Amino acid sequence: MSTNHPNNFQPVTGTNKSEAIRLQIEAAILDNIFLPGDRLPSERELQDVFKTSRGSVREALGALKQKGLLEARKGARGGYYIREMDINDTIDQLAVMIKQQQMPLAKLLEFQYAMDQAVLAAAVTNGEGSDIDRLDALADELVLLCRAENPDYEQISAIDKNLNLLMVKMTKNPFFEWMMRSVQLTFRSYEFVVYQTPSVRNAIALNWKNVALAVRERDFQRATRLYGHWYVLLEQCLRKQFGDTVFQHKEAQSCASDAKNKIKNTSCVSNIRSS
Repeated sequence: MSTNHPNNFQPVTGTNKSEAIRLQIEAAILDNIFLPGDRLPSERELQDVFKTSRGSVREALGALKQKGLLEARKGARGGYYIREMDINDTIDQLAVMIKQQQMPLAKLLEFQYAMDQAVLAAAVTNGEGSDIDRLDALADELVLLCRAENPDYEQISAIDKNLNLLMVKMTKNPFFEWMMRSVQLTFRSYEFVVYQTPSVRNAIALNWKNVALAVRERDFQRATRLYGHWYVLLEQCLRKQFGDTVFQHKEAQSCASDAKNKIKNTSCVSNIRSS
């Protein structure tokens, strides 16, 4: 385990020395000069290398710790160590941050729709046959579950999530996967509410089946129309259950969570037709 790489750092100048120190250490971490588990030089050593005050060094180390790049340990081998970054923790934190912003539902749906459009375009182009077969099988499973007399909402929600994540996998772009997982954690309450209404539930399940067929045929235009139809169903249902103000109200997410917990089987829309 490496503990010192002082030769990779240069003395800092300028008015914001702590920021300059932070940038140098962060660059060394991201360039794998320091690896997870490595110990940074001591504060005194860093002070000598950067030719600055210990206060500036401590401020830089504190900022890196707050970003999750460092962890402080005590004891005989104490000091600042490079932290192993876990993408799953970051995804969870991003989802929590989005929820804490309490954005109006209209803004949340606008973002999800734009995200879905990009994912769909890449999935239609890059999706492999085995993944498309899996997409089709999941859609069939969703149709059967939604037609059940006593639907298992948790299982339905899980399959819906897997359908979305499989679409992301088909893009072959990890950035889409990371972002979509955060979106899934943020929007889960709304989708759960929508699936509680029989007419909407069955329409969405059939919509997924048609999406799978469009992807298999590499028909991006039709797949796009089907995705748009899903958002029409979602908006109609939420407006019916929560009223028009839900799309401007900043506490829309708590409303959806409450509805999910109560599991109200109310009819949101009628005479909905699949595209």
